[in-house]
Amino acid sequence: MAENDDEGESVQATHKRPYCFTKAKIPPKSLYDCALRAVLRGYIDNATEKKYLSSGTRGKGLRRQLERYFGVLPDHLKEEMLRTLFGDRGPSYRQAHRTALDKDMYDNHICCTYPEECTGYHSTDYAVPKQGIPLIWKILQGKSSTRLNLLPFQDNSRINIEFSDLANTVEAREFCRDNQLADIENEILKNPKYLTNVQQALIVAAKREVNYSVWSKVMSTMKNLQSLELHFWSGVKFLQLIHDECVDLRELILSRQLYSWSKCDLEIIPKIITKFRRSLRVLIVDSRDEKFSQEISRDIQKSLSECERLECLKLESEESPFIYWCNTRYKVKTKKLLLNLRRSGNYRTIIRNINRCINADVDIDLSYDTYVDIENHKLTYLSQGPITWGGENTVSQATRNFEAEEVGGNFYKHMIEFGGKVKRLSTETDLRPQYFQYMFPNLEYLEMFARASRKAPIDPRFKENTWNNLTEFIFEVDPSFSSLTEESLIINMVGDVLSHTTSLTSLKVLAYRQGLKVPEHSFLIKLRQVKENLTKLKHIEFLSPFCINNSGLTAQVAEFFLDHCPALEVLRDVASWSGASEAWNSVAAKAEASGLLTGWAQKTNTTAIYTLDFDAEGWIQTDTGHQFDLYHNLNDDWEVVDDEEGILGLDVDFGVP
Repeated sequence: MAENDDEGESVQATHKRPYCFTKAKIPPKSLYDCALRAVLRGYIDNATEKKYLSSGTRGKGLRRQLERYFGVLPDHLKEEMLRTLFGDRGPSYRQAHRTALDKDMYDNHICCTYPEECTGYHSTDYAVPKQGIPLIWKILQGKSSTRLNLLPFQDNSRINIEFSDLANTVEAREFCRDNQLADIENEILKNPKYLTNVQQALIVAAKREVNYSVWSKVMSTMKNLQSLELHFWSGVKFLQLIHDECVDLRELILSRQLYSWSKCDLEIIPKIITKFRRSLRVLIVDSRDEKFSQEISRDIQKSLSECERLECLKLESEESPFIYWCNTRYKVKTKKLLLNLRRSGNYRTIIRNINRCINADVDIDLSYDTYVDIENHKLTYLSQGPITWGGENTVSQATRNFEAEEVGGNFYKHMIEFGGKVKRLSTETDLRPQYFQYMFPNLEYLEMFARASRKAPIDPRFKENTWNNLTEFIFEVDPSFSSLTEESLIINMVGDVLSHTTSLTSLKVLAYRQGLKVPEHSFLIKLRQVKENLTKLKHIEFLSPFCINNSGLTAQVAEFFLDHCPALEVLRDVASWSGASEAWNSVAAKAEASGLLTGWAQKTNTTAIYTLDFDAEGWIQTDTGHQFDLYHNLNDDWEVVDDEEGILGLDVDFGVP
């Protein structure tokens, strides 16, 4: 990332700007890509733009050569290649439910643009042709692998089963079907030795459980199985199979897909829990749109109370009816509880029952939706006159009445006990962080998806707290509503967090579909008020590809962070921040004096109309070669001119002669 001084002097200010400052030089992506090319050399079809991995289907000699070549690779490299070639197509449950925010932005270490809208590459450009998938998978999976992942082929299987339902004849079904999951399962059925050493399996129960006949024959082969993740639409037969064939499971994840077919497959879950009560460490049951009945909920809680070594628990369905509402008084003991909670009419009942039925020393990872009403609060807003400072007048009187009920009564008693257990909080909200520091004093991680920053009434019995353990704060701007109060949104959100913690090490502000419009003078005043709390900040990101020239961030903010964050290791992405070339050169010199390297971006000749209001400029990172776009508002520089005196030189007569 070293700056080329000679080239920098010859480049105009508008054609070159920094995009990041970092302590350690990031290896170019091409380093890993070159290693992969070396392994796949000779099997890449260079005739096409996409790098297709040849399967050798045109000759048995090529197949044998492919088997000998990849067969000698160690297991960890085979697993890495499986992930590279297939892994991004079907996320596991953990990957798909990492956060309420957009998960793609967390792995985006390259640019400030949303990956789907970026002109550069954010993922591998290797692919396997359809006819070669079973062979390539069979070779890389091998017979000694400890992990089996069939989730990348889940969508392909669902689409083909749905298509076969529409086909009129057997010939049409067989001609058009491309069921990759069935092809791979047939390979497993031919040689069950592929499953002998498997310890972790991620499998799919296809619609109507059409692949049950395969797994009923090979499930018993996995003698060493410890972790099982099942994605299903209808799971009656598969869940019974798990109960009958699996032994001493330590981790069980059951994830129902949307629009399921079965209504009675939850009845066997209590029996499964009871069978594995001595070995089970992790249990996740996500029933999506199929609700737990009151009877099943009681049976599940009774079975969980018998588990001896439970470390992580998550039970979810739509609005979680009964599963946390039933006050069964069965005591469940676990180290961590994963919980989704919406601030609806029954959420206080859920909080009360968790306090009663879960051990007091549990750590809770909470996904918290503070919108009281979905239709009349979360998806809409009520504006009563001009928008006030934080958007206090964007909610209805019914919402205000609901929030007023939290003042006084038993809410304080239940929340003070529940809130102290929450260690990680991910929330969709229009409330300021100031509200949450009263409710959740022991947070270690805070993530907010917000459209406004209004205040809510607080019971006076709550005491103001300092987040002594909070190290990471991630804030994403809701693009649908943030324009209501966007000028004060970042100041209120970031300012509140920095005012109530002294241990923050990572600050991320994501606005990849929204410009970071903020009164910089007021923002700097707020930062100066809390500058003593910035000493531990190591990682700062403001991700937005929209350049706001009149009321956006500039080089002054970057200079402030460099001056008051002595532990700073990364500051990105500043490419969309405005500022003169002299100001950025000064910031770069100050960064170099602090031991930070400057990453420069060079403007390309690519321009395009992004929307009716924005144009797109192409840029390229000079150190990594990654291309990205920056967007400019075409209306920023427009002025409304009064032409009563004819200053535009126009002589137009609309009269009739």
